Amino acid sequence: MSRKPTLADVARLANVSVATASKALNNTDRVSASTQRDVIEAAKQLGYSKSNKLHHATRRSGLIGLITSDYNGRFALPLLTGAENTLGASNHAALLMSSHGRPALEKSHIDRLAAHGVDGLIVVGDTTNSRPPLDPRTTMGLPVIYAYDPSRDPRDCSIICDNIGAGAQAIEYLLSIGRRYIAIIAGPEDFQAAKDRVLGAQRTFILYDFQPVAILFDAWSEEWGERAARLLVERYPHLDAIYCLSDEIARGAARGLLAIGKRIPRDVAIIGHDNWFVFASNAHPTLTTFDNNITMLGKTAAQFILDALAGRPHHGVTTIECPMIVRESTEAKRRTALESTGRVYERQIS
Repeated sequence: MSRKPTLADVARLANVSVATASKALNNTDRVSASTQRDVIEAAKQLGYSKSNKLHHATRRSGLIGLITSDYNGRFALPLLTGAENTLGASNHAALLMSSHGRPALEKSHIDRLAAHGVDGLIVVGDTTNSRPPLDPRTTMGLPVIYAYDPSRDPRDCSIICDNIGAGAQAIEYLLSIGRRYIAIIAGPEDFQAAKDRVLGAQRTFILYDFQPVAILFDAWSEEWGERAARLLVERYPHLDAIYCLSDEIARGAARGLLAIGKRIPRDVAIIGHDNWFVFASNAHPTLTTFDNNITMLGKTAAQFILDALAGRPHHGVTTIECPMIVRESTEAKRRTALESTGRVYERQIS
C-alpha cells in the first residue's frame, strides 16, 4: 500500500465496520475479544498507527491472566500466592480463571482476559503431562508461561517440578537410613509424574548397584496403596521400605501395613509425594514426603512474565526442586520440648 493506511482500511481487512474498528483499537469492552483480536492484527498487518490507536490498544494494564485446569485449587491457589508476591512488587496483579480442563472454556477465558488488556498469561496445569501450546492467534502475541504442565513446543517457556530429582532423592534417603528391600508404588503409568519419579529412583538404584524389589503401577488412590502394600509384604517378606508416588497412595499403604501388624517406620519406612496436608500431616504416622514447591513455581512464572515484558523472554523447560519433608513414617518422632504443645516434628531437607 503506497498511501498511509486509514482506519477504514483496517476495518475493511478485519471485515468490521469503521465504528467497530475504532472501538476495538480503543480497547473498549463493547466488542468481543475475537473481534478485537482481528482488528489489532489487521492494524499491525497494515502498519496502521494514526492517532496512536494501536498503541492504546496494546498499552500495559498491569494485569496478568492466570488460567488453571485445577478445579479444586490444590495447585492454583499456592501458585497464585507465589505469583502475586512477585507481581505485587512490580505493581502488577493477577486475574485467576479456571478452565476445568476444557479447551473450549480455556480459549473463552483467554478471549475475556485479552479483552481486559492483560499483559501476559500464566497457564497452570494439574497433571504434569505435556499439553498443546496455545494458538498464537488466541493469545494475540501476549507472553505465555506454562506452569506444572509443560508445553509440547520446546520454544515455549515452561516451568515444572523436578520429579526426577525427587525420585532420586527418595531412594538415596532410604538407602542412607539402612533400607535395602525397597518397593515403589506408583499411579497410572501414563502420567509423566509417575514416569519421572520412577526414572529418578532407578538412577539412584543403578548408582548404588541396587534394584527395587518391585515397581507397581495403578491409580492415584488410597485403595490402591493399601492393596499394593499388602501384596508386597505377601510377596516380599523382607520388604523394609516403600516409595509411594503420591501421599494418597502412601496413606493407603500405611493403613495396609498397620492392618497386618507391620510397624512404621521400624519394620517398613514409607515416603510419599505432594505434601498435601489432608494426607501427609493428617496421617498416622505422619508422612515423609516431597513438597511440589508450587509457591516457588508461581514466583518463578511471574518473574519470567515480567522478564518477557522487559524484552528478556525465557524459552525451554525450567525445573523447580521439590524439597523433602521428613516426618514419622521414615524416622521415629524425636522427643523435644515442642511435643508438649502438640506440634508435629518436621524436618526439611533441601
